[in-house]
Amino acid sequence: MSNPLFDLFVVFKSAKTIWTKLETKNGSDDAGKKKYVVAKWLQFQFVDDKPIMDQVHVYENLCAEVLNEGMKICEILQANVLIEKFPPSWSYYRNHLKYKKKDLTLQEPISHMRTEETNRLNDKIISLSLNSSKANLVESDVPANKDRFKENNKKDQRQGKNQNQLKKTNGKIQKPKVVCYVCGKPGHKAYQCYQRKGAPQTNQKHAGQNVR
Repeated sequence: MSNPLFDLFVVFKSAKTIWTKLETKNGSDDAGKKKYVVAKWLQFQFVDDKPIMDQVHVYENLCAEVLNEGMKICEILQANVLIEKFPPSWSYYRNHLKYKKKDLTLQEPISHMRTEETNRLNDKIISLSLNSSKANLVESDVPANKDRFKENNKKDQRQGKNQNQLKKTNGKIQKPKVVCYVCGKPGHKAYQCYQRKGAPQTNQKHAGQNVR
């Protein structure tokens, strides 16, 4: 006992009287602590942006603090309070556990939550993988579609040229006349022209006779 307390209680001769006085003096602090730990336990709430099992451990510690203060809470009550504190995204799973006919102990909903969290993480990984594969497939299809579009355009242009080169006259297809780019006269090609350098003399004579 500290000196200030000794000076305060030295006047009492009986140990029982001293204990009663100390309990009366400090009992209000114990009651306040009990109310504090109970309030923390009841106000605790799960959230969606944190791992579920980390929050479960916090809840278990709060239950242990209440029990350490000498208050009794059965495991069925602890389990039911835990189920009521599920985050919003777990509302369907909370209702599933609430309407079970069997009373659950604290460890049973915790085991269910661990399994459910693992399944949700696996589903999320699979979903992300599928979305990534779809995105890569779309990106790979874009260049192929562009090349196919270019090829179709070139094909259409070639067909358009060929159709323009063929003209119809009185229902008959008439090919365009050949014009020599050496002398500029129609009816023969450049390699047949007598004015071309190095052309044989026979071609020149033949061409001269044709001109006459």
